[in-house]
Amino acid sequence: MLNPNLPARRVFIVGNNLLFEEGMAHLLTLGTGLDVSNIKYINDLAFLDMIGQSQPDVIVLNESTFIDSVHILELFSSIQLLLSLCIIIVRLGNNMVDVYKLPKNQISKGNIHERRQFTVTKRDDLIAIVHGEFTKDL
Repeated sequence: MLNPNLPARRVFIVGNNLLFEEGMAHLLTLGTGLDVSNIKYINDLAFLDMIGQSQPDVIVLNESTFIDSVHILELFSSIQLLLSLCIIIVRLGNNMVDVYKLPKNQISKGNIHERRQFTVTKRDDLIAIVHGEFTKDL
């Protein structure tokens, strides 16, 4: 159950597919306590500036867009301000999500911690992952 005393987790949905973005925002907004925003990837500099200013807790990417998820992970791993950021890459073709957590103590280029992979078939599973409740297998 959601703890009302905790601050809302800030979630950015990144992409260029309106159907994905709106659908994901709808799933993650209703009754979840999440603060969800859609953002557009224009270029690395603008993207990192927006992320740095807003400091989201979670970034959700659609693997099937033009955005190279490996490149995005490398960008994030080089930014000191993004400690403990959770990056979720959604693979729509097989209902899989890859969850990456940046290290909390030190960031070094290419050092992404705790890659977990889940099959998501229910909204509650996705919400639990976004809330960071993925210590148990879903």
